[in-house]
Amino acid sequence: MKQIAIVASAVGLLALAACDQPKDREAQVQPTPAAGATPAAAAAPAQAGSASVPATPVLSQGLILRPEFPGFYLDHIGTILDPLKKPGAVSGAAPIEMSGFGFDGPAKVPAKGVDLDIDGRLYGTTYGQARPDVATAKQNSSLSATGYKTTLAPGTLAPGAHTVVVRVVSADGKSYFQSPTIKFTVQ
Repeated sequence: MKQIAIVASAVGLLALAACDQPKDREAQVQPTPAAGATPAAAAAPAQAGSASVPATPVLSQGLILRPEFPGFYLDHIGTILDPLKKPGAVSGAAPIEMSGFGFDGPAKVPAKGVDLDIDGRLYGTTYGQARPDVATAKQNSSLSATGYKTTLAPGTLAPGAHTVVVRVVSADGKSYFQSPTIKFTVQ
């Protein structure tokens, strides 16, 4: 009987200790209206449970658009691999992760950050993720941490056709470059 009590106490202590450990939680991003968006289009969709999660900052809003082509790629939109070349469809019932890389192309250095303009709404990304493949391909070791990622909560995008434009903020933070429009569908 003592052994059962000791085991039960140990399990209880482990459960309490697990509650004190930080959990890796993906931040669900909040959109910011893109410049020129109409008030109706600028309204951010409500996201259940996201009130306590801080939004990833949007860096490109209000900056000057530069004509040069950015150093960028959008590796995937959810399950769509290489959406720039092969548009496809994703489920809106699950989180939609978008990731790739971006850098200040003319300066050939890491960007200040990357935003995604999805249907006229800006979403900040987590920037600075490891991308040794980019550094190797461009033969520039300073580009090894140019990855970005954001995850949209389920239901953020309505079913139907959508567009995304990758906005790469210049290294000095005073302007941005943007990708061509990339089309995808949410089912």
